[in-house]
Amino acid sequence: MSTALPIKPRTGPRLVLQPPSRRSARHTSTTALKRFFSIADAWELSPLQQCRLLKIPSPQVLERYRLGQAPRLSATQQERAALMANIQFSLTAGTSLADRAWAWVHAPHATAPFDGDSPLYFMLENGLPAMREVARLLVRQSEPR
Repeated sequence: MSTALPIKPRTGPRLVLQPPSRRSARHTSTTALKRFFSIADAWELSPLQQCRLLKIPSPQVLERYRLGQAPRLSATQQERAALMANIQFSLTAGTSLADRAWAWVHAPHATAPFDGDSPLYFMLENGLPAMREVARLLVRQSEPR
């Protein structure tokens, strides 16, 4: 013999989760790409480096993204672009020196997790987990002590 739980009447609007509309998803993707390419230019990244950081299969496809002729970014690609923006913001916050970001990204660092490599090389070799780690590292460094 089982007893049923009392049914609670539903009040208020029902929450319905829907994917973003094509238009807003396209806008988000376009904005992320513009930001990514701006940072890639500031960091003087080669097309192959850009492909590896954004997880794009080839420089030809990268060029289509640059021209706005490629499909919208995947969720992972959007995360990668957002991490690049966070890293750039952390490096340039409170200063007008864009060169500071370039120098930090390209210079070898003896400390962990880089162990003598540059942050750029570390991210290129280790992908998304490394990009997350670099972004977290910079946030921790910028926090007041």
